[in-house]
Amino acid sequence: MKAVRKWQGLATLGAVLSLAIGALALTPTASLAATHACGSHTVVIEFESEPGKPKTKYKLQVKQIVTSGVSCASAFKFLNGLYTTTSGKTPEGYSCKVVKFKVPVGSIPESCTKSGGKKIQFAGKGG
Repeated sequence: MKAVRKWQGLATLGAVLSLAIGALALTPTASLAATHACGSHTVVIEFESEPGKPKTKYKLQVKQIVTSGVSCASAFKFLNGLYTTTSGKTPEGYSCKVVKFKVPVGSIPESCTKSGGKKIQFAGKGG
């Protein structure tokens, strides 16, 4: 009887230990899906107003940047590419659409997603 209890205790200890190891294995994945509130970012757009004249710089304020699975620095790089691209394609393989969340007046709520659970949500200039 005592031998059976001893083996049951070892089996319980083994099960708890395997659960702890499994949780540690999932921890890096959980940190990738962390949500970051990145605040605002200014994108500088340059365009030629008249031939032969220096390019005109326009500062565009992007507000309420929130990311999931992406760092704030990567989101800022993506937004720079999004607003300065001349190809008309969304950079870095993201797919963007207008969504609904509360934004300041004159802004458009947008969400860009990429495979792997990466998401960048922001309030772009508009209307």
